Formats: sequence, C-alpha cells, structure tokens
Amino acid sequence: MARNKRHLEQKVKKEEIELVAMALLKEKGYDNTSMAEIARSAGVAANTIYWYYENKDDVLLAVLNRVVSQAIADVMALQEQPLRTRVLMLIAQVESSGSLMTDVHSRVSHSPKVRAWHDRFHTMVEQLSVSELVKAGVNLAEALLDARVLIYVIEGLLAHPHELQEREQIVDHALKRITGQLKIPSQVKTPSQAKT
Repeated sequence: MARNKRHLEQKVKKEEIELVAMALLKEKGYDNTSMAEIARSAGVAANTIYWYYENKDDVLLAVLNRVVSQAIADVMALQEQPLRTRVLMLIAQVESSGSLMTDVHSRVSHSPKVRAWHDRFHTMVEQLSVSELVKAGVNLAEALLDARVLIYVIEGLLAHPHELQEREQIVDHALKRITGQLKIPSQVKTPSQAKT
C-alpha cells in the first residue's frame, strides 16, 4: 500500500513540475529556462528534479506531450465541424504554446530524443491529415502528399504569424486547392510564353 501512495505522490509531483515548466518555457523559452529555475518554481530541490527527468530535453518533451495531447483532444472534440475549423483550431492551440514548437525545431539537430519526438509528431499529424482529407473526398494517393502540403502550410503560419483574417484566407485557399474545390489552371504560361 505504501508503494502505491509513494507512486501517486511521485505522479502528482511530476505533474506539478511539468505545469511549472510549461509556464516557464512558454514565457521564457528553452534557452532562458534552467533546470534549477524549474525546480525552484516547483518547490523541489535542484537535484530532486533529476529523479524525474534526465535533462532539460526530457522536461521539454514531457511538456510538449501535455500540449499536444490537449490540442488533439480539443480538435477531436470538433469532429462534426468543417475541416477548416479544425485546422484553424490546431494552429491556435499550437500557437498558444508560445515558443515550444520553435524550441523543438532548434533542438532537433542537438538532441536525438527531440528529433525522435519531432518525427513521431509529424507522422501522427500526417496520418490524421490523410484521414481527414480522405473524408473530404481526396483520393488516398493524393491525400498522402496533400497532407504534407497542409502540414507545411500550418508550420509556415506558425513560424510566420499572420493576422487572423489572412491566416483564414491562406488555410481556405490551401484546403480548396487540396480538396479540388479550387481549380488550378491546367496550363500555366511562363512569363516568356505569355509574350508569344
């Protein structure tokens, strides 16, 4: 029985650390947040945090897992809404995580753990996107590539913030092209062809 109680206490303490770390990482970013600061803010001794996490990348990944789980749950709760609404919700959810995704991209080349998390995240979002696009009428072969295009649009909007109206226009345009509702000219002339 004591073991279960200790396990529960550890789980609660780990959750407290992750919530504190999330707030600090969102506010200050990865590089400006130390493990000692996370420990102090969570009310644990500086060395105690290493009982729970090997290093700061492990803390970052735990926080990211929380953020992504919540974002996916929120998007899935909108299952009856149009794809556009869900894409915009996903962007808003990830954007609300502050610099966390930027921190992931900056850590990918330095940490095999972060790279593995990033690759799994992309695969998951890609699979969800393929499923959504097939439901929207895109054939599977095209949906595989279109899902990547959609992910690049989402990442571009996150990396380069736009006004809400412009963001909505970009998402609308991308979805119309992907789902075939916006016809792409079959033969686009190059500038030199246009002169002839």
